Amino acid sequence: MILKTLLDGIEILDRKGEIDENLDIPHIANDSREIGQGDIFVAMKGVLVDGHDYIQKAKANGAVLAVVDHLTDDDIPQIVVENPRKALADLACIFYNHPSKELKVFGVTATNGKTSTAYMIRDIFKAAGYEVGVVGTVEVQYKDVSIPSILTTPESIHLQKHLRDMVDAGIEVVVMEVSSSAQELYRSRGIDYDIVSFNNISEEHLEQHGTFENYFHFKSRLIRHADEKTAVILNIDAPLIEGLVDKTKGDVLTAGIEKDASIGIEDIDLSTGFAKFNYVVKKAHHSSQWNLDPVVLPIELEVAGYHSVLNAMIAITYGLLEGVDGATIQKALRNFSGVERRFELIYNKDYMILDDHFANEKNIAVTLETLCQMDYKNLHVLYAVRGGRGAALNRDNALEMVKWMDKLPLKTFYATRSEEVVSSKDVVTDSELAAFYEVMKDAGYDVPVVDDLKSAIAKVWDKVGEHDVFLLAGCQGMDHGAKYVWETLAEQSEGEEKTYWLNKIENRIC
Repeated sequence: MILKTLLDGIEILDRKGEIDENLDIPHIANDSREIGQGDIFVAMKGVLVDGHDYIQKAKANGAVLAVVDHLTDDDIPQIVVENPRKALADLACIFYNHPSKELKVFGVTATNGKTSTAYMIRDIFKAAGYEVGVVGTVEVQYKDVSIPSILTTPESIHLQKHLRDMVDAGIEVVVMEVSSSAQELYRSRGIDYDIVSFNNISEEHLEQHGTFENYFHFKSRLIRHADEKTAVILNIDAPLIEGLVDKTKGDVLTAGIEKDASIGIEDIDLSTGFAKFNYVVKKAHHSSQWNLDPVVLPIELEVAGYHSVLNAMIAITYGLLEGVDGATIQKALRNFSGVERRFELIYNKDYMILDDHFANEKNIAVTLETLCQMDYKNLHVLYAVRGGRGAALNRDNALEMVKWMDKLPLKTFYATRSEEVVSSKDVVTDSELAAFYEVMKDAGYDVPVVDDLKSAIAKVWDKVGEHDVFLLAGCQGMDHGAKYVWETLAEQSEGEEKTYWLNKIENRIC
């Protein structure tokens, strides 16, 4: 793209050096390792590194221009902008010719359930005949393309490229998980959304945002910045989310189970762990852009958990707003097999093994509430203590677990540091483990801690009996848990059954 076209789209505060604005720019990057001949390098300050320190390397790799927040001594033409992150997002939109304007884009945010909701929406629209892509925590996925994710929402230049690739591949609908980090760091800036939703909020990512107030501020930006043509679905059971109803220009639809909302859920049956319920539109919604008529839609899910009901409530609303018929939605959700590590049923014969990411208080509460409503004999829990997020979060998570202990048929409870599988940023510190252990000890629970995940799984699994439930609970430290289970099952099997478990391992993304 011609340099002048790019520069005309951003506000320039100062310049250094001469550059031909008629140059054809082949690429833009914020990582000097991705720079090639003739590219633009955007120098951004991060938590660990400052891109301004890599300008010389970018020049050596072929950069012809650096976008900076202050002029440096580096011998390369430079332009100064107020915020290079914003500039990168704006340049990315221009460079890839605003691909989101050529797509139906659905933005999903929540503390818990973004991924499951996104994949439910994907399956509803695929069942309705749309070509659908997903951008989220697990992967960037469309047609036969699957790129494992590093960030829930990719950096703006990568995100815009993914969207342009999707347009070129014939994708019509894109479902995006929109993280608080993406909104604070402008990764999702410039996206033209058709529908957005905010399903729940609880304390998370304070290591980045500092305070819960900051976290909510950036989390809610998706809603507060929505324009008049965008449908905004808000779960008003959460008071903070309810407070956004009059803080957006978007076309608001309210949803909820506990409060008097336009959209709700009735007659929930969770006795088997797999929910049956009625999705109900109680009040008609008609505007210049969107229409939703009263309806009662019986739903049966093949994924476990109360949280799946909440996720489905939001996903169904996306479908109905876009005119997908009820029968198609019912079939899509009956066939929905779930998302990795979201109350995932990984074994179900004489007993159940469930795998859940157990990330924070709200997630833990919803998971344990579901287990309270299910019909089984004994519960066996292995908890991977969360590393790299601080003692306070682990203390809060432990306190939430303790609230549910006497309501559950808990027979076995172990914890693990998962030392052999976690990355350096997810190592459980002594203070994090102590915070968890102290809460458990004060509540009267002596929880054995096993350093490695594989040994911990074996110790708990040995105690599981017929009609029991074995819960693998935890975030990054439990990501490998299902593979360990399936590897053991494969070793104990022969023929087709062995092949089945080996295929499950091979196709695992985590």
